[in-house]
Parts: sequence; C-alpha cells; structure tokens
Amino acid sequence: MVLNPAHLRIIWDSQKKNDKADAMKIACIARDMRPEAWPRVTVPSEKEQSERSVIMHWIFLRKQETMLCNRFFALFNSLGYQEIDKSRLKKDSDFRIQTINDLLAFNELAFTDAIMLEEQIATVQRELSFMEDRLRNICLDHPQQALAWLSIPGIGLVNAATLIAYIGDGSRFTKPDQLMNYAGMVPKQNQSGTVDIKGKITERGCSAIRRSIVQGAQVLIQLPPTCDITRFAYRKKKECPFTGKVAVAVANRMLRTGLALLHHNDLYRPMIEDGFDRFERKLAGNKLQALVPYLTSN
Repeated sequence: MVLNPAHLRIIWDSQKKNDKADAMKIACIARDMRPEAWPRVTVPSEKEQSERSVIMHWIFLRKQETMLCNRFFALFNSLGYQEIDKSRLKKDSDFRIQTINDLLAFNELAFTDAIMLEEQIATVQRELSFMEDRLRNICLDHPQQALAWLSIPGIGLVNAATLIAYIGDGSRFTKPDQLMNYAGMVPKQNQSGTVDIKGKITERGCSAIRRSIVQGAQVLIQLPPTCDITRFAYRKKKECPFTGKVAVAVANRMLRTGLALLHHNDLYRPMIEDGFDRFERKLAGNKLQALVPYLTSN
C-alpha cells in the first residue's frame, strides 16, 4: 500500500528528508497506529495511469500552444502591428503565414523568427489533434461515465475525459466531501476559539480535476438559467462580483452532481427531459456519436 505523506504530519513537517529518516518514521507509524487509520492512497491501475498520462500530455501541449502563440503575437506587437486578431492567429495556420508574408517580408530577422514560431505552433497543434482522438478513446472506453459527465452543462470532451481518468466510476468516494478534498476544492480554515475563518480553496489536491472542472464552470456561468446548476450559477453571479469565486462555487456544485450521477448510474435529467435530441447534438459536436446507443440504457 501507499501512504499519503501530506496526511502524515511527522513526515510532511520534517526538516530532515531522506529515505532512512522517512523509513524510521513509517516504522513508528506502523507500530503505533492501527492500519485502518493509515492515510492510504489508492494505487491506479496501468490503464488508469495510461489515461492520466494522456491528460497530463494534453495539458502540457495546451500550455505550450498558449506560450508560443503569445510569443508570436508579441513579435508583431513589438513591431507596431497591434490590430492583428490574436484569436485568429492562434486558430488559423494559413492566416499566420499570410500575416508573416504581408507584414514581415522586408524584415529578415523578424520574418525568420516568425516562421520558426509558426512551425512550432503548427507542430504542437498537430499533436493536440492526435491527442484529442485519444481523449475520445477514453470516453468511448467508459461510456456510462462519459455520458454522466457530458450530460452536465459546461462539460465537454476534455473535461469529461479528465474526470473519467481521475475519478473513475466514483466508487472511491463515498461522500462528495471526499471528492472535494481530493480535488483541492475545499476552503482553507483557520479556527481558534470563537473565530472560524474560511479562506481560498486549498489547491492541494488533483490539479487536473481542479483545472478541468473550473474551466467547465467558467463556460457554464455564461449560460442562461435553465436548470438547477445554471440557476445556482446565476444566483452566485448576483451575490458575488468576483468571477473566480463564482466559478469555484459552481465547480463544486458540478462535481457533487457528477458524483451523484456516477453513484446512481444516471444522467443529468434537465439535459434529457425533452428527449435525447439535445444530448445527441452535444455528443455529435464532440464527435462522440458512438455513445448514442448507450443512452437508451439510462
């Protein structure tokens, strides 16, 4: 078994970290603490490790794409070309090449730098396209879990694949609070006497889940209030002017809802209350039509 060092204060707070010292501390824990009280970590299977590797590679590539596109745009910005559509530069390779030829043809150094950056961006985007197919395979390998997550507004292909890879069928989490803690979505707490202050979220859990569900929440809070979650988001936006706090609150609601759907092998009812047409269009938009036959079983 594997123990979680973050929950073993004798190791986490130690100023001396080496294998021998840690082994001695673990031996003391094994001697003095009941095994059922040990803070264990579930060891993922080879398939789970492979799926999580896909997710981490996707996240790495997206960060690389953003960094390269920012450098590409900054090159033009430094030369006085500030009216270029940044979002189109990121999405359209032909537009990038045309922009280079139109604006930098007489600047040899800048032209060379821009061509090199464009090639790097194109390479990363080809890899992202390949990885997107692998994300779909994760969803197709876990149809019931994929349908449960995708039935929630704001959840798309990347979000669903990430949540499947790290949460699985949800059986590891008997209570929603366990999942919130695993994702690092619980608030820091400073309590002393009658003072009980709750701060920002701990961010000490699974960063992939946290990143994915918060991004999904940021999409969801832009939707009209047509179901329980979007109405909750609408109320939170009226109560709090800070979009980040609203997104975290909505993300928590989405995770709790998703875990309940996994436990009950169900779909988010507002998505299918008028039939499966709306859900089928969402699946088609994510190129997951192969999941449609599984809808009837829910």
